[in-house]
Amino acid sequence: MKKKWLDDLPKNPRYSILLEPLWAIPGTIVLFYAPLYMKEAGLSDIEIGIINSFHLYFAFIFQLFAGAITNKLGRKQTTLFFDLLAWSIPMFIWAFSQSFWLFLIAYLLNATSKIVTVSFNCLIIEDVEERKRPKVFGIMNMIITAAGVLTPLAGLIMANYGIARTLAVIYFFGGIIMTVLFLLRNRMTDETEVGKELMKVHHQIHVFKSLRESLLLFAKGFRSRRLLPIILITVLSNFILQLNFFQVIFFKEQLLFDNHTLSYIPVVSALTVMLLYFVIFPKLKRHSDEKYVGLSVALCTVGSLLFLFIPAGNILILMITITILAAGTFILQTYRDALLMNRLGTHEKADMFSAVQTVMTLTAIPSGYLTGLIYNHSPISLFVVVLGLYAALLVVVLFLPLPAGRQQIVDSTY
Repeated sequence: MKKKWLDDLPKNPRYSILLEPLWAIPGTIVLFYAPLYMKEAGLSDIEIGIINSFHLYFAFIFQLFAGAITNKLGRKQTTLFFDLLAWSIPMFIWAFSQSFWLFLIAYLLNATSKIVTVSFNCLIIEDVEERKRPKVFGIMNMIITAAGVLTPLAGLIMANYGIARTLAVIYFFGGIIMTVLFLLRNRMTDETEVGKELMKVHHQIHVFKSLRESLLLFAKGFRSRRLLPIILITVLSNFILQLNFFQVIFFKEQLLFDNHTLSYIPVVSALTVMLLYFVIFPKLKRHSDEKYVGLSVALCTVGSLLFLFIPAGNILILMITITILAAGTFILQTYRDALLMNRLGTHEKADMFSAVQTVMTLTAIPSGYLTGLIYNHSPISLFVVVLGLYAALLVVVLFLPLPAGRQQIVDSTY
C-alpha cells in the first residue's frame, strides 16, 4: 500500500502526507465545532460574523505579501515560522477563550495561515511531476476529511462534559501536537529546487517590490483567456465555503439535530471521500482536470439544492445531502488546485498562487459580517445564496478551455 501510495513521490510530499494526520485530527474537530464553541462562550451571531470579517481582512493583508515572503525566505522556512504563528499560538489562546476579544486575537494570528497556504503548496508540489499533482492534493484532502471519523468520539465526550470544556482540552493538546508536527516536518523536508533559485533572486529585493511584481503578473494572468475561468472558479468556490460557516449552527438550531447526530456529519464526509479515492477513482478513465472540476461543481449544485429541502430531524435526507456535497467539495478542491498549479509557470507559482489567494481573501472579507447578518435575518436565505453561487459557477465552467490529448487511462496516480 505504501509503495503504491507514496514511493513514486519526492521527499517533501511523501513526508508531509505521512505527518498530515497530526494536523488533521485536532484541526478537523476544532474547526467543525468552532461556531458552536463561540456560541457556547456567549458570542452572538453578529459577533461571530464580525470576527470572521476581521479574520478575512487581516488574511487579505498577509496574503498580499505571501508570495514575496515565500520567495525571499524560502518555502521551508516560511512554512515553519508561520505555521507556529498561525496555528500553535492560536490553539493555546482558543483553549482559554471566553470573550470576544480573545477569540478575535486568536483569529487575527490565525490569519497569517494565508502565507503558509502559498509556501506549503509550493513546498509539496514544485518537485512533483505535473500528472501526479492531483494525487498529492487528493491524498491531502482525503486525510483531512478522513480525520472527521473521530468527531463522534468528540461528540460523545461533549455529551458528558459539555462543548466548551471538551473543545478547550482538544484545542490545548491539539496545539502541542501541531507544534510537534511543524518541527518534525521542517526537519524531514528540503527546500525545493525552484525555491532555492528564487531565494537567490529575491535575496536583495525588497518585499514591496516583489509584491508589485506579483500583482503585475496577476493582472497579466487575469487577462488570459485560459487562466481567467480557472481564477474565477477558485475565487468563487472559496467565497462559497466562507458562507457555509453557519451550516452546523443551522443544523442544530433550525433543523433540530442534536450534537450526537451532528458529530456523524464528518464521518459521512470521510467515508464518501475514501470511497471516491479508493474505489471509484481507480476505475475511471483519466480525463482532464477541467472535466473533473465541471463534475464537482455540478455535484455541489445538486447538493445545495437538496440542502434547502432537508426536513427538520430527518437524518436520512441530511446524510444523503452531506454525501453529495462531500463528494463535490472533495473533487472540486483536489482538481481546482491541481488545475491552477499546472497552468502556472514554473517560476511564477508562488507569485501567481499568492495573487490568486489574495483576490480570494479580498472577495471573502465582507462574507463574515454578511453571513452573520443574513443568517440572523433569515437562516434559510443564506443557503439560497449558496445555491445561486454554485449555479453561477456552472456557467463559468462552460468557458474552461479543454486541453487536447489528455484522455489517458489512470495509472499509478491513484
